[in-house]
Amino acid sequence: MKKLVIIGSGIAGNLASIYFQKQFPDLDITLVGKNDKKRPIVGESTVELTTHFLEALGLGALLEEKHYHKYGLTYYFKLKPDSTCRRYAIHEAPGVIRMPAYNLNRTTFDQDIRDLNLDLGVRAIHTDVADIIFSPDKSQTKHLIKLKEPVDGLDTLDADWVIDATGRNRLIARKLKLNKQAPYQRSSFWFRLKRFDRTHLFNIEAIKPKHHTFDSYYVTHHFYGKGYWIWLIPMRSETGEDLISIGITFRTEIMNGEVSTLEEFLEKMVNDHPVIAELVRSGEVIDTNLYRNYMYESEQYYSREGWFLIGDSGFTFDPANSAGLAYLAHQIPQVAAMIKKDMVGQLTDAYIQCHEAHLSAQLSLQDAWSKWYEIMHDPLKMAWTLLVANLGYFQISLPNYVNGGFLDGHQAKHFAFLLPRFTPETQPTPYPFPCLIDAVAASYNEADPSCMPNLYSKTVNWDLYVPNENARSKYAARYFWMLAYMRLKLMRMVKWQPSVKHVGLFIKHSKGVLIDLSNSIALRLFPSLFYKYGPSPESLASPFQPRSSFLTCKPHNQARVAPLRKMNGLKINPNK
Repeated sequence: MKKLVIIGSGIAGNLASIYFQKQFPDLDITLVGKNDKKRPIVGESTVELTTHFLEALGLGALLEEKHYHKYGLTYYFKLKPDSTCRRYAIHEAPGVIRMPAYNLNRTTFDQDIRDLNLDLGVRAIHTDVADIIFSPDKSQTKHLIKLKEPVDGLDTLDADWVIDATGRNRLIARKLKLNKQAPYQRSSFWFRLKRFDRTHLFNIEAIKPKHHTFDSYYVTHHFYGKGYWIWLIPMRSETGEDLISIGITFRTEIMNGEVSTLEEFLEKMVNDHPVIAELVRSGEVIDTNLYRNYMYESEQYYSREGWFLIGDSGFTFDPANSAGLAYLAHQIPQVAAMIKKDMVGQLTDAYIQCHEAHLSAQLSLQDAWSKWYEIMHDPLKMAWTLLVANLGYFQISLPNYVNGGFLDGHQAKHFAFLLPRFTPETQPTPYPFPCLIDAVAASYNEADPSCMPNLYSKTVNWDLYVPNENARSKYAARYFWMLAYMRLKLMRMVKWQPSVKHVGLFIKHSKGVLIDLSNSIALRLFPSLFYKYGPSPESLASPFQPRSSFLTCKPHNQARVAPLRKMNGLKINPNK
């Protein structure tokens, strides 16, 4: 029997174990690692893509019963930088979309998925790994995993494939000297708060459309300042008390300092966002956490020799856009696709390089987000940046995931072509339509909320909830159509002057509108243009056919696991 060893018992290792157990029932799976309760927990906010993966694993009831729905990302753009201003232009979802998202209480969620792995029969060894001896020829011998201490008489394990999910311990990356410096650094300080008065959060003058589709508290809240952004993530506690995660992520050189204590956080909030300081002071802080300059990458993430780095064992994420768990939901099926090909002798270096290229494209997005810190204090630029970013997510990235396109070699290469990496010196301007937005800013003496409209009713993909490969080119056409719409909307905001500069600007963006409209019409008329490299040969094709079947997972008996186990008063054999 072929053997897979997953090292690390955090969220990455446990989700990978569940997925592999369901996709490969004949594979011998062992999960190795201690539950490190002292390690800071990050990744409480999910997006629709992440939830799509979790639902496929059979975790829907768990999410519904034990975690808050997250009704999108809500952005607060402060209109004046002084401490007395409480006017915010707010962008939030205009309604409830078909694909849900959740704010996770990671303490309870992580324990529940550990319990589910035991119920599924995954062998869990609660010790750490001392070393890995990689086989020089895995067709002849297996990799050898040495345990730090014997468990049930075992001090070594052998494996055909090894997945490193050890997070910041980075077992394989350290052993093989794969560490790579990230082009930009970030630091984060965060804490959890209980017994607070949530109504403090709404003691502001909110400029937004009124609606009655959901309670605006149940979202992930984002506030911005010079060189930093703040998250506030409401969570469901086991006791029923209010619980919220609050944190700041910043680039020290732009913020001109750092936040490493609760006192420093409150001092900054009193000056920039007093509403947050008041919220924090109304409650009790449970814990505090700090990561300084925590960004890193690796020279390589996947190997034909049968080892793979997933989650933080390979590289770290900026928590912006809740992307950490979202890309983990890519990586686990990527590794599964490579192992599936390897099982039948069809895994090639070229297919692995396609996935490495896809990962590089994700890092390119991170590079772009790094530049956002330069404009986070500017409500106009940040509002339009997020509008365009979310347009790309809903019309391009999310359909690509739901349909399994990212597991196809040619489509992964196309994604990398669209998102090349730049050096910090050549990185493009962080906000879209830069000359046009600069002209809008110059037309007004101060930030005008009418210049930062909430367009999420138009940018969100309201149709998507099941795989539909034929619709992907239509979504891409909609993306270009919306770019043209946004350009025209910005052009109408400019107070045009009879100057050479403005004439040139008008001509440039009129051409831009025509190009965007041409791209949109071409994709509508000729959908095959969406696939730059055409159909993949068998060596680069996804082993999951149809491609969306990567999320067709073997069901488990939900009555015997959380949350239905406790709700129905069932007792489970702990040895099962």
